[in-house]
Amino acid sequence: MKGDILMKESFGVLPSGEEASLYTITGGGLTAAVTDYGAALVRLLVPDAAGNVADVVLGHDSWEGYRNGGGCLGATVGRSANRLKQATFALGGKAYAMTPNEGKNNLHSGPDFFFHRLWQVASHTDNAIALSLFSPHGDQGFPGNATGIRCSISPTTVTSIWRDTRKLMPL
Repeated sequence: MKGDILMKESFGVLPSGEEASLYTITGGGLTAAVTDYGAALVRLLVPDAAGNVADVVLGHDSWEGYRNGGGCLGATVGRSANRLKQATFALGGKAYAMTPNEGKNNLHSGPDFFFHRLWQVASHTDNAIALSLFSPHGDQGFPGNATGIRCSISPTTVTSIWRDTRKLMPL
């Protein structure tokens, strides 16, 4: 991997025995903590006009909070956030059927939530981290391959960008 991560610490051990990690990146006066469990933004420390630093996002202290705490709190929920009525949508004139997981609807991309999956660190610098999670064409009914997300931080901005390798599904 390129660059140095300011800090990597344990975010807990999953029932599978895999360890979730928390990565801290900085840019200017901002500091962000991102976990590979669900690709979640756990903390964002921001100075105010007087230089006092505060955490401005809601987050959990370990992976268990994201798994059991309800709500997604900065996590990457999946290819769609919120509900797809009747678990279907159309793209380019073609109808796609998703996996229903809230009655007849599809909530946050289906029952195998992205925010309950362990992502891999693809690359990093001191102010950016790229996490990958291969979601193949057909994963829970979605078209196209989605491969990851990149979170970067600058003195005034935090940016997250999805990558879709087949360009069938706008992300």
